[in-house]
Amino acid sequence: MEPYETQLGLATAIAVGLLIGLEREQSKAERGGNQLGGVRTYPIVALTGALATLLEPASMWLPLVALLGLFALVAISYHHDIKRDSDHGMTTEVSVIGAYLLGALAVSHGVIEPMSDRLLVVAAIGVAMTFLLSSKQFFQTAIAKVSRADFYATVKFLIVAVIALPLLPDRDLGPMQAINPRTLGLLVVTISGLSFLGYVAMRWLGTRRGLLLGAALGGLVSSTAVTLSFARRAKEAPSLAPVAAGAIAVAWTIMLGRVAVLVALIDPALLRTLAIPLGGMLAATLLGLVLTFRRGAEEQPVLELENPFELGSAVKVSLVFGLVLLVSRAAIEYVGDRGLYLASALGGTTDVDAVTVSAAKLATNEISAATATTAIAIGIIVNTLVKTGLAAGIGGSALGKRVGLTGALVVVAAVSGIAITLL
Repeated sequence: MEPYETQLGLATAIAVGLLIGLEREQSKAERGGNQLGGVRTYPIVALTGALATLLEPASMWLPLVALLGLFALVAISYHHDIKRDSDHGMTTEVSVIGAYLLGALAVSHGVIEPMSDRLLVVAAIGVAMTFLLSSKQFFQTAIAKVSRADFYATVKFLIVAVIALPLLPDRDLGPMQAINPRTLGLLVVTISGLSFLGYVAMRWLGTRRGLLLGAALGGLVSSTAVTLSFARRAKEAPSLAPVAAGAIAVAWTIMLGRVAVLVALIDPALLRTLAIPLGGMLAATLLGLVLTFRRGAEEQPVLELENPFELGSAVKVSLVFGLVLLVSRAAIEYVGDRGLYLASALGGTTDVDAVTVSAAKLATNEISAATATTAIAIGIIVNTLVKTGLAAGIGGSALGKRVGLTGALVVVAAVSGIAITLL
């Protein structure tokens, strides 16, 4: 036994019980009613759990008897409350039992060792429980902003991420050993997770709270989707073209930031070579924002984005990634660098992430950093041209001219960056 272990365990039990009790006392005051326990009851319950555990050598059944007695008291209190209020929940009753168990854990031996780890776990669980008890309004507000379809799509994707992903083989498979299923799955989950953060932030903040902020968050989900969404609104109301063009430039900027994050995850050393063209393209999109964006007094466009955690979308992304990886490896094997550039151009017509992942993986041991940088830049150039064409074709000439200016700046910056890199 470590010095003062018993005293520290008892002190932690009391402190955690007091923290939970303070929250329950405030909750009782806010509701103006009676509920089981308060600022004194919870530390006493936690201390009871600790004492019962310490006395186990004298009577091995004492902790269980004490816990059963607590269950009986909680059941009687709940029965009394439910008769008075049929809508009464069980949060307080369950939290009392949790306080007892935390007190018992604080002084238990052989469960979590050393003592410092055990007390840290008790404190962390106590803080987490207090947060959950005090956050009812927060969670109710969050739930109100999540549709059933969004929740269902998220659960399906989590099945893939948490259950299916660990089962994927962690070795190179397929033609030319081009695809590692575990790595591919992890990349898809990472990218989709990044997109989901943007989607959640948009749902939480609202699509109208800051046009440029919304466009930036939308860029985390999909810069192509943002381009299409604003192009449709500009077609309906041509006067929105200056606003839409600025928003599209912001989304493109975030897309370039995603490229940097992916490269940093796969091959951080490649960032040194990619910094010049990527930095130039970032500056180009920001310059395009300054030159094209004009905030009008009209009704602002609203982004319409789908949940990026849709299982169908994840499967499509996986297939695209696998195809681009295979084609890129074949291009290097049979054609050389020029074949990789062609594969990047083809991949860029649909997805920059896949091109980035493919080039960064090849840069780790098969191609030079300059070649990988050029391939990524070519993919971005083609993707930019495609999105510029979509904006002009769908949004009309007013939007097309403004987005075309930003696209031209990006292409010039990319070509200049490639030239400097190859020197």
